[in-house]
Amino acid sequence: MSAIIFILCLAFLIIVHEFGHFLAAKKNGLKIEEFGIGLPPRIWGTKKGDTIYSINALPFGGFVRIYGEDGSHEDEQDSFAAQKPSARLKILLAGIVMNLVVGIVLLGIGFNIGIPAVATKDNITYLKDIKLSVLEVQKDSPAALAGLKVGDRILEVSHGEEKISVPTAEELQSFTKKWGGEEINLRVERGKEILEIKATPRQNPEANQGALGISIGETGMLKYSFFQSIWEAIKGGFNIFINVFVGLFLFFKSLIVQGQMIGEVAGPIGIVALGGQTVKMGIGYLIQFLATLSIYLAAFNLIPFPALDGSRAFFVLIEKIRGKAVPVKIENLIHSIGFIILIGLVIVVTFHDVINLF
Repeated sequence: MSAIIFILCLAFLIIVHEFGHFLAAKKNGLKIEEFGIGLPPRIWGTKKGDTIYSINALPFGGFVRIYGEDGSHEDEQDSFAAQKPSARLKILLAGIVMNLVVGIVLLGIGFNIGIPAVATKDNITYLKDIKLSVLEVQKDSPAALAGLKVGDRILEVSHGEEKISVPTAEELQSFTKKWGGEEINLRVERGKEILEIKATPRQNPEANQGALGISIGETGMLKYSFFQSIWEAIKGGFNIFINVFVGLFLFFKSLIVQGQMIGEVAGPIGIVALGGQTVKMGIGYLIQFLATLSIYLAAFNLIPFPALDGSRAFFVLIEKIRGKAVPVKIENLIHSIGFIILIGLVIVVTFHDVINLF
């Protein structure tokens, strides 16, 4: 049920993106052939004016079909192909803008009702219910084998008669080092659940891994006043947006220069699995995750990779600069190849997600 709820939320973010294209096209007087919720095959549809509004079988997002977006009907005023480069550019970027705006709005709501955050010197004043939390779990570590998850809040750690309630980071590190090789008990808070987890810290862990194989930090619920929430959401939203490109640069730099990947790449199944866990943890966690995901969608769609909005916008910019469009057949071929590559990447990453799940 948690996964289904998250799939619907994810579909909403994609529909928001397509609705941005829809509104911009309508504002410019273009003919919309179809606005669909979900992906074909079609289950139901009704036609109003020139537009078919449909509900489709696959609940992964939606689509908008604009008249002449394939480069045809250049001589008709309500065709996408007949518009000036500036108008086409606005329509292509409208979906990106919508995702960015929705992400910032969700962040603002989250900051006003309270969302989880790592304690820093800048936000410590606004944090409530501060506890030590798991920020990262290393693969195949004692923590991973025991079932600890990112977001778990450590309420107590014990071994026999020795017990520490609400431990600090230093106390937990000393405790796991002291009882290396022996089973300890961790009492953790996961969403609304209180769990007892048994783990055996390593006696001689590898450098920078720790006895349990986790990264920890103090977290709490971050809550601002109404007007401060707006400012923090705008600032935080643009920080996330910029950091996507910084992260991509570091990812490809490491891949090309060092021949290795940094971080984890998640596909649709991985995102749904993580989203399903987030639903269980509470509304604050879900809003924060959806806000971040919406901003990620905006940033990734801006990348000038064939088949993405950023690539289509890039071709329009080329046309505007050189005063002449790239031949439609060549542009469509490039986008088709890019789409095939994207599908291939999704299949590879999805296969990786399935392996990680099992």
